[in-house]
Amino acid sequence: MKKVITFLAFASWAISSVVLADCDESIAESIPSSRFVINGSEAYDRQTKLTWSRCSVGTTWVNDAGCIGEVQLLGLDAAKQFAQTLGGGWRVPTIQELDSIVEQRCFNPAINSEVFPRVVNSEEGSPYWSDTRIEEMPLLIYFIDFFDGTVDGHTKGFPLAVRLVRSGA
Repeated sequence: MKKVITFLAFASWAISSVVLADCDESIAESIPSSRFVINGSEAYDRQTKLTWSRCSVGTTWVNDAGCIGEVQLLGLDAAKQFAQTLGGGWRVPTIQELDSIVEQRCFNPAINSEVFPRVVNSEEGSPYWSDTRIEEMPLLIYFIDFFDGTVDGHTKGFPLAVRLVRSGA
């Protein structure tokens, strides 16, 4: 019976969509935690002068527990509308802003998990919207897959994860 319970506990952990980063410790951090001023659900980036939501849209920050809830996948227009509804200057980041939080030495996820916990890996990776059109293909919008840090494009109606940002502290 103990073996069955152990197996079930391991199996549920293994199939969980929440991932822990796999980082190459021989490479220096590109996005160290010391770069950010953490204030609960927000992380102010001293380098870029941007304030990030630490949690993906659909999850909520809870002290001592991190981001709780299910990551909500939205089309780009719905993501922009959600940000506008929140007010306070929150918006979908540009591709350059989103790229500024990619941790180059890590994958699964390619982000500082201490600052930005609970990036979810789905069957499609961990794609997050930017608000930047691909100039050569105007129907496509850039996104970053935080599974491995790659940049790609998709039509704005496709549901992806969202991490909101605002200018200043």
